[in-house]
Amino acid sequence: MGNMGLPVISCRLGVEVMGWLRTKWRSFRRQLNTFGVDQELKDQAIAASVQRVFWTAPVLSLGNFLVALSFWLRNVPHGGRELLWRNLISGVNFTVSVISMLIWLAAWRIKGSGSSARKRALFVYGVACYVLAAGLAISLIDQLAMASIAAFLLSATMVGTLYYLHPHHALLLFGLAYFAFNRGLVLVGGHPGSVILSNQVNGLIAAALGYALSLLNWLHFRQTTLQQRTIEEQQRKLRVLAYLDSLTGLPNRRFLDERIDREAALVREGQSQAALLMCDIDRFKLVNDTHGHLAGDDLLRELAALLEKNIPAESVLVRLGGEEFVILAPGVPLGEAARLAERLRELVEGHSFTLGGSEVRITLSIGVAALTGAEGVRDYYNRADRALYQAKELGRNRVVAAP
Repeated sequence: MGNMGLPVISCRLGVEVMGWLRTKWRSFRRQLNTFGVDQELKDQAIAASVQRVFWTAPVLSLGNFLVALSFWLRNVPHGGRELLWRNLISGVNFTVSVISMLIWLAAWRIKGSGSSARKRALFVYGVACYVLAAGLAISLIDQLAMASIAAFLLSATMVGTLYYLHPHHALLLFGLAYFAFNRGLVLVGGHPGSVILSNQVNGLIAAALGYALSLLNWLHFRQTTLQQRTIEEQQRKLRVLAYLDSLTGLPNRRFLDERIDREAALVREGQSQAALLMCDIDRFKLVNDTHGHLAGDDLLRELAALLEKNIPAESVLVRLGGEEFVILAPGVPLGEAARLAERLRELVEGHSFTLGGSEVRITLSIGVAALTGAEGVRDYYNRADRALYQAKELGRNRVVAAP
């Protein structure tokens, strides 16, 4: 019985391991499927890769030129495989150096804003193919004198770390590179079968390493970019909230201060006229005491919508706080602003507000002041506020324009 229990336990363990592997594989596939969802992310990765090509191509060009020169100046016996190897290595490295400089010039031109995303993507993947092909060619040439695949390993590492390649495309790219490398070793020959097999295995490891680095590189770029987007979105929301009144959704005092500054500058330069309308609900405390503060908030929201709908398109309606609203009317002289205030006063007086099933009527007192361009923001508020105070003193539900 003891001997029969071991296979059962082993079978169950095997099932659990397979189930775990299937779960991990599905999770990995789901993650891979999310890579291509965001086109903007892919475009950003390509743009960043173009920048990397621009900065690394001259360095690679210089490196390949120095390698070609060092091999060319090396003394070797005349004739034989070693001479052929030296000449081919020198020629390939010199060619790679020239092509790298041409790539640098192309990157300098293509990184401008005028290039399309498709053109940049073709350029980046073309450069990645070129780097792998160069490493493949040098490694195959090395087989004439040694059993080294260092160039292929180096090129795979470079592509994996320097450029942000989409994981699906990178997998295809490294797979094709290894296939070409594997077939090239067989065609070149020159070594015992065991050496060729060892190089094929090492080439597979090099390609796998390149893809692993490329995948990690992409994941890091993706995570960093998404985090940056989140930060920017949060900052944008904070900026919006900093300029909004949370109850009515209207702009707040901070927003209005900046707008008044800009309009006052235009008035000062003689390019425009502008006026400030300060509106206050008469006896608003009575509404809160009778219907409750929540009903008072509903009334403020409804009043904000009513006023916003009936002011000129260029005007700005702001909730100053409590039951006070301010309207900045650009391009409107004082007399026209007073007539606008009177229309709004009559509109509110004739409007029936619904609060919890009850109809409520309110009135507005409005103070109007012109922007002269010769005062500060607080001065404009003070003049409009004094006119509003005068309207209250005269019996409320009226408009008073500051002289």
